[in-house]
This record gives sequence, structure tokens and C-alpha cells, in this order.
Amino acid sequence: MTSCLPSPSSPLDARKRRGGFTILELTIVLVIIAVIAGLAVYSYNKLVYKARFTQAKTALKHLQKMETIHFADFDRYTDNLARLNFNPEKYNYYEVSVTLLDNALNFIGYAKGVNVMEGDLWSITGKGEPEQDNAARSRF
Repeated sequence: MTSCLPSPSSPLDARKRRGGFTILELTIVLVIIAVIAGLAVYSYNKLVYKARFTQAKTALKHLQKMETIHFADFDRYTDNLARLNFNPEKYNYYEVSVTLLDNALNFIGYAKGVNVMEGDLWSITGKGEPEQDNAARSRF
């Protein structure tokens, strides 16, 4: 009579012995997940900063337009944001200010970062484009 029991080298026996994953396999999977999550967080942070930079550029372009309108009416620029009907409360990551030059015939507008954007600085002139400060560019 032959035995109905499987031989020790059969695939059925190998399946019975292996009950789960080894520590090494689990560690490798966790490391891969951690690397992917780190890349995702880094990419997300870059997009968040880029959106906040857009807020600074938008604020300065708006300031430039309001100053141009004021200059057309009064032949001089102003550093009074209330007189320009400029609402700085719209821009919650930047504080906007104006410095007059050449006896109010020219100006420089600044958007200085506040809260999480502390240390970021943008500027614009009457005829220029918004530019980020070099020190802030290296930080963000």
C-alpha cells in the first residue's frame, strides 16, 4: 500500500511552512513607501510656495496699476495705500508697502512675507515686473 501523504518536497508542504512575510520584505516595502511619501511632500511644498509667490506678484501688479492711475490723476505717486483704494487685507501672506523716489515721480513697491512666508521679499518699480530678493530666492 502506498501512502497518500505528500512528500516533504511538494509545493503543498512549502505553502504550509510559509505563513506570512519576512521582516526584511516588510522593511523594504516600508522604505519604498517612505521614499515616495517624502517625494510627494517635497513636491507639494514646492507647489504651495509657488502659489504664495503668485500672491506676492499679484499684489505688486495690482499696486503698480493703482499707482499708475493715481499718477495719471495727480502727476505724482503716493505711499498712502488707503488713498489708492488698495486693500492689503486680501493678501494674507504678504505685507505691501510703497517707498517714493525722485520727489514722488517714481516708486518701489514691496511685498514682505509674513507668517509662514517670513523672510520672503518681492519688489516692483513703476514700469517693471515683480522681482524676488536674491536672499529670499535661495531660502525658498
